[in-house]
Amino acid sequence: MAGRRRESDTRAARPSYLEDKPVCELCLRESVRFTEHHLVPRSRGGKYGPKARLCPTCHRQLHAMFSEKTLANELNSIERLRADPDFAGYLKWASKQKDGATFRVRRANAKR
Repeated sequence: MAGRRRESDTRAARPSYLEDKPVCELCLRESVRFTEHHLVPRSRGGKYGPKARLCPTCHRQLHAMFSEKTLANELNSIERLRADPDFAGYLKWASKQKDGATFRVRRANAKR
């Protein structure tokens, strides 16, 4: 398997408090299922770049709010996503929701 990269090689470094629990790296809620988010979108050259483990709701919300250009150029790390004022409001609300709960994601009127 010479040409394949191992998952651990491309995964973004996870904080130690996330190592023992299956939690979303953005909202920090426990979840039964996760999706893999390319911090730099694949269409923008991030195929083998760092990835984050997100709950499906956070992943859908992220792509509903931001264009791939914005994700690639401005919001290409977990820290930057959490610090973004538009997304911080969603994270504050989502972190208060029941673990494992899924909820409706609304598209933004204008993607950034």
